[in-house]
Amino acid sequence: MAAVLAGGLDAKASGSRLLAWALLGSLLLHLFLLLLLPLIEGERARRAAPLPLTARLAKPPPEPPSVAPPQPPPASRTPPPLPAPVGKPAPAVAPAPAPQPVLSMDAAKPAAEPAFVVPAPPPAPPSTPAPQAKAELAPAPAAPPAAASGPDPGNMARYRLELMELASRYKRYPRIAQDNNWEGRVELRIAIGEDGSISALTVKRSSGRSVLDEEAQAMIRTAKGKVTLPPALRGKAFALEIPVEFFLKEEK
Repeated sequence: MAAVLAGGLDAKASGSRLLAWALLGSLLLHLFLLLLLPLIEGERARRAAPLPLTARLAKPPPEPPSVAPPQPPPASRTPPPLPAPVGKPAPAVAPAPAPQPVLSMDAAKPAAEPAFVVPAPPPAPPSTPAPQAKAELAPAPAAPPAAASGPDPGNMARYRLELMELASRYKRYPRIAQDNNWEGRVELRIAIGEDGSISALTVKRSSGRSVLDEEAQAMIRTAKGKVTLPPALRGKAFALEIPVEFFLKEEK
């Protein structure tokens, strides 16, 4: 009895192991199918999907050049008839043929002498008047311009040099300019009238300091009254340009 029970228990244990193995194989099979089916479906869908369409924009062909319609040729203009030349002699009149003599039936009377037509002389061609000579008046030569009498440049240069030398003696360096180390160059333009006096004294180029410009004008006015005007420049108006320099190193 014990043997039978032992055999029954072994058979039951063996059946349980087979069932467990069967269940495990079924689980593995289902798991394999679950993992493999998505891959199969994706491959099948990829094969069934239509191929992508690729569109490329092609450059349109160039338009043919527009051809202008042919224009009709311009209508030819008929030149007007030329007038008949004046003074051409008229054609001569051809002489008429001489008539044949008429024979009379009366033998006793001679036939009348034939009459001859004398051709008229051709008319003389009209005389063309000779063209009148046109008198051409030559323009009278223009009178040479009168030479402008001006001051002699040589006398002006000598007078300018004397004025500058004398002005340098009356040169005074302003104290305020020395204290502030102001330096510069002043260019003056002095205009002399016909009476020999100063008609205008202006600063052509400033030194940048009004005190230096005023001192330069003052020394030129003082020197002008001390310089004698040359006889060649009297009664004539002229202008001179005189530079005046202010540098501290010249004062020391």
